Amino acid sequence: MIVNIPERQHYWLPVPDRTGFTWHRHAFRGKHWDGRSADTSVCGAQCAMAKPSELDWVQAPTCSDCTELLIAEQSGGGSAAQPDIGSAEQAGTGSAEGEQ
Repeated sequence: MIVNIPERQHYWLPVPDRTGFTWHRHAFRGKHWDGRSADTSVCGAQCAMAKPSELDWVQAPTCSDCTELLIAEQSGGGSAAQPDIGSAEQAGTGSAEGEQ
């Protein structure tokens, strides 16, 4: 059974940190990036947004906090409390923490 929950839609985008040298893939609410210059990620980080290059997509590690919050929402938890990172890794969720 497929359940559509539009308010829970998200997309991933590599974004630079404040220095502009380090990038991370964060999740953002919505269907896709609409070109805005800044937004707040699912994990609550204030992010400057810019069009990423292909290299940014490959090199930027995925934000583990965004991943864990989305997993909690999908599993019905949906709370804004800090996720239990250890249990999700053990469940084999495919968390991208080790990607570099």
